[in-house]
Amino acid sequence: MIYTECTDPDVRVEEDYIAVSDGVALRTIDFTPPCDTPEKPMVVFIAGWISLIDGWKDVLRKLTPCYRTLYVETREKVSARLPERARVDFSMPRMSRDISEILECKVAPEKRFCFAGSSLGSTVVLDYLSMGLRQPEQSFIIAPICELVCPFWLPLLLRPLPPLLYTAIKPPLKWYLRNIRLDKHKEPEQVKKYEGTLDAAEPWRLKANAFAIKDYSLWDKLPDVRSPVLIVGAESDALHGLDVMNRMIALMPDADMEMMSSNRETHSEKMGKLIVDRITGLKGAKR
Repeated sequence: MIYTECTDPDVRVEEDYIAVSDGVALRTIDFTPPCDTPEKPMVVFIAGWISLIDGWKDVLRKLTPCYRTLYVETREKVSARLPERARVDFSMPRMSRDISEILECKVAPEKRFCFAGSSLGSTVVLDYLSMGLRQPEQSFIIAPICELVCPFWLPLLLRPLPPLLYTAIKPPLKWYLRNIRLDKHKEPEQVKKYEGTLDAAEPWRLKANAFAIKDYSLWDKLPDVRSPVLIVGAESDALHGLDVMNRMIALMPDADMEMMSSNRETHSEKMGKLIVDRITGLKGAKR
């Protein structure tokens, strides 16, 4: 894939596959600007469930010319290479361990870094932070999901359904997103984006991942998240409610919140500028 829409021409882009301890290989895209130095922090970006990098191009276009950015594609995505004839773990603890192992591989011990994550990617970041492992200087948590509660009918529909028949359940899933979780009138482009991610998903992985995480909750882990966290929400986003984000902030020792007007805005250059400005404001983190 060519990443010209995600960055400036003088930014070096390296696509790589990182093999983690259970044999899965995860795709990473490493954007390194000419201004990067050993002293400057980098950003490790974990996007949401089955999301595509194209949905984050506006954020990355603002971010990558200023700070080295490692974009990580999690194991449920079609890009991941899975070992043959092996049962693959798609649980949240395994996904958090992936992040830990990628940090070991791609981020030098002395390198300062920040996390950015969205939706399920935010959940993975917060789960990782709660374990007390290597900590970032700041985490930007966009539209977090704290509790993975699916509609009661979804497991009943998915469990007996062979993955090859995934096309049969895409229409009800799209209907649910379009009419219940998203504002199809105010943000039709976001509906189109989410429907595109469903179309691009790999059926077997989607089903396995959905069942592995469907009862997961962050609530008991949030008090253990002690590094600075900025939660970014969208006023019109019913999928990631304001009341949930306020409760999350109350539970974390060092958390704050920034609100944007819409889901589209959280995927825009404004979001990228917010991250850049906040990182630049960190001690010793000049552009």
